[in-house]
Amino acid sequence: MTVGVASGGGEKSTVHIFGNVFISFIGAGVLGLPYAFKEAGVLEGVVVMAAIAILSTRAMLKLMDCKERVVERVKHEHPMHELWPRESVESLLEEHNMTDWRQLSPHQQKLKYYESQADFREKELDYADVAHYALGKRGKRLVEVSLVVSQVGFSCAYLIFIQENLAHYLPSVSQHAWLLPMLPVLVLLCLYRNINSLAYFSIVADLANVFAYCIVFYFDFSHTHKVPIHPKTMTLEGLPFFIGVAIYCYEGAGLILVLQASVPENRRDKFRNIFKSVMVVVTGLYISFGAAGYLSFGQSTRPIITLNLPHSLFPHLVKACLCFSLFFTYPVMMFPVVQLLEAKLIADPPHHRIQGNILRGLLVGLTGLIVIAIPNFSVLMALVGSTCCTLLAFILPAVLHLFLFESEIGFKDLVFNYFIIFIGVLGALIGTWDAICRLIPSLSFFSLIDSITTTLIDFTH
Repeated sequence: MTVGVASGGGEKSTVHIFGNVFISFIGAGVLGLPYAFKEAGVLEGVVVMAAIAILSTRAMLKLMDCKERVVERVKHEHPMHELWPRESVESLLEEHNMTDWRQLSPHQQKLKYYESQADFREKELDYADVAHYALGKRGKRLVEVSLVVSQVGFSCAYLIFIQENLAHYLPSVSQHAWLLPMLPVLVLLCLYRNINSLAYFSIVADLANVFAYCIVFYFDFSHTHKVPIHPKTMTLEGLPFFIGVAIYCYEGAGLILVLQASVPENRRDKFRNIFKSVMVVVTGLYISFGAAGYLSFGQSTRPIITLNLPHSLFPHLVKACLCFSLFFTYPVMMFPVVQLLEAKLIADPPHHRIQGNILRGLLVGLTGLIVIAIPNFSVLMALVGSTCCTLLAFILPAVLHLFLFESEIGFKDLVFNYFIIFIGVLGALIGTWDAICRLIPSLSFFSLIDSITTTLIDFTH
């Protein structure tokens, strides 16, 4: 996934916009989908992936609606000072027999305050800004923390993928040993202050990704006839894990407003339809890639599908391309994290480069420690997907929509908002618990039942 889209007049054609959104949603997560299908079953995987695609697409469209509502309120040539549609401050004051806006409720005061802030009128609003407007500083912090954790999680997943595939070449070298030469180089790459300096690496990485995925597809289908029929279609035990992995795959959700902002003003009316088309294509690829990978290798499907590829020239080339791609995508993924933390922790970052360099080194070191603590690619995907990605892609868009369209929201939208919040919270809870249980098997519900059953049988005998 590519991050750091230039705002303004970058993408001019429909093809460019389509490609930019497409690349942002096709990341390393797709390589863990075959294993997720193995855990959940083909039928369940197809249904759940399609459902998540529909819900997340609707939620992201609602997030775009929320941004437009904020822009409508704060960027008008003559500020409307509207707290809710068709309800001005004056009418509220008259309705409640008040003479001073400070007598309004805290929520009404908050909206009035943000409408008066020039900062909202002079910048291209992103996810955190919309949350700031609707939910205050706590909402902004929640989005920022979720984005930071998810981006760090994606970066850690890249490191796990690289070290596992390199260890596949040289089994005598432990996986963690590969971190030692990688981390110093990544620290140097993360020292770049301008995202455009990494643009060439990003383009080459995207091309390498596309090439590698095509080759993996080819090997999936060419290997199908060698695998015996394995009619596993559904299993509730693997459902929480699959949900976490599936949500992780829609990793571009947190940056959808940045992608929209990268489109010129005269083309933004077409962005929604292009975005919907991308989601249809991406979901089709996810389902076909995941199902094909599982059906090709059956119960021997590995957490990273490339580990199932045979030892020959093309598979080795695929792994090399993906390792190269993810290695140089790592600093791109960490770029917004560094920018955000520098602004929060360092006063005047441009004049304190040494402190900024230390922060970058510490962040890269932190990802290395996380990889050592959680070395499982698919489990890390499920954990990040169930927590931060669920919050950004499901829960928060619905919450923001409820706040910003409070007085005019229809019954269907109201039901959908609460439904998606419920699904998001439920998915986050069971997905996170399942991921933790996979890290600590003794906590697993099924392991607990098995232990109790075994104990009872032994006691009976």
